[in-house]
Amino acid sequence: MDGTEGESPTIRVLYVDDDEGLLALTKRFLESTDDGIEVETTDSPQRALALLERESFDAVVSDYQMPEMSGLELLSVLRDERGSDIPFVIFTGRSREEVAIEALNLGADSYLQKGGDPTAQYGVLRQTLVRITEHRRAEQRLREREAHLRVTLDSIAEGVVATDASGTVTQLNRTAEDRTGYDADAAVGKPLSDVFHLVNAETGERIDPLQRVAEAGGPVELGAGTKLVTSDGDERYIEDSMSPIRTDDGEVEGVVVVFRDVTEAYRERERRERQRRALIDLATDETVIAGSFEDALPRITETMATVLSVERASVWLFDDAETLRCVDQYDQVSGGHTAGATLTASNYPSYFEALEANRSLGVDDVQTDPATAELRNGYLEPKGITSMLDATVRSGGEVVGVVCHEHVGEPRQWRTDELRFAAEVADNVVIALMRATDVDALPANDEGDGTGEANADESADEHGE
Repeated sequence: MDGTEGESPTIRVLYVDDDEGLLALTKRFLESTDDGIEVETTDSPQRALALLERESFDAVVSDYQMPEMSGLELLSVLRDERGSDIPFVIFTGRSREEVAIEALNLGADSYLQKGGDPTAQYGVLRQTLVRITEHRRAEQRLREREAHLRVTLDSIAEGVVATDASGTVTQLNRTAEDRTGYDADAAVGKPLSDVFHLVNAETGERIDPLQRVAEAGGPVELGAGTKLVTSDGDERYIEDSMSPIRTDDGEVEGVVVVFRDVTEAYRERERRERQRRALIDLATDETVIAGSFEDALPRITETMATVLSVERASVWLFDDAETLRCVDQYDQVSGGHTAGATLTASNYPSYFEALEANRSLGVDDVQTDPATAELRNGYLEPKGITSMLDATVRSGGEVVGVVCHEHVGEPRQWRTDELRFAAEVADNVVIALMRATDVDALPANDEGDGTGEANADESADEHGE
């Protein structure tokens, strides 16, 4: 132990010297002062190392030349092998300059020569011990405060970046490291503009936080139209505030930036707006409104695939209570449309039961989900489908079909807004069915009254439109 624990006003010193008479004399002189110095002595460097393992000391005073090992060798063991930074004083009768230089190079805090007037000699040693101990304790307190500040900053959900007056980064918290892509060691010492690269989301124009704060003369807030460009070139939407760091006399000594990542919220708004526009387009599209159901289907499936960015989108209708038939499937990669595939309830009972029970069926992993696992060999694996989002087409309280979104690639987690969009597209299919000029397109088990407008209203009421 090296005295870093249980700090107290007392200064505990370990003195190592093979001269037993000098050990007793030094102990008596140092402990006779009012500085609270306590001295433990030993004539063996090996025992000194053992004592330092077991007990807590604030400083070590060592002779230079001793039989077991020299004072410099003892110092080297502490610094290089044990990684100890305990204050260390070489106290020797040898006055060679090269010894003093070597001692300081090895990490000694001081080099003092024995001899001369004992009062003056031990007075210098006492002052040296008080000085280096107080200095070390001050450094420890500073490290503790810095560690506490670091823990506090790292506990904040927002990113925090601080600079000095020249705009050089002095600190990042853990959130800022994650969001910028720079760890603190790499970022500290760099210009803020290298680490915190901001651009206007609409114009792409570079934003200089330091200039903004200087022009405002105080705090500045940036809204969600700001992008942070990370170290790997990724762009994240952020909201942030920037403020000058001022000294007690009002001088600006840096800038602190506090920001939070709003990318997911921004992208959700973008998705919802894209979905909203797509639904409006479908609701006002002449082909969907006035055309035949067959003409409306490609418009609907292409919208489904484009808005939700899936490989394939399709509409299926029941031929009878047991059989689902694909009436249009759009493949976004090839740009082609196909139809005619069938699924039967007897082959896939769990899937058909899930359709009956759910308005929307979002399956993130089709291989393991009970509703779709039975489709694996006959449908999913041949098409490379990993995730699937279905919504039932309902009319008159009955399930008459399903709209299906098929995702290929890494399994995908469907979001709430995407499930809602799929259900709203299914409602558009119902409306297209009811408005179709070809009455034969209506399913045989539909219980409508034969008027497209009445059944469309009924479907809208059923689904809250």
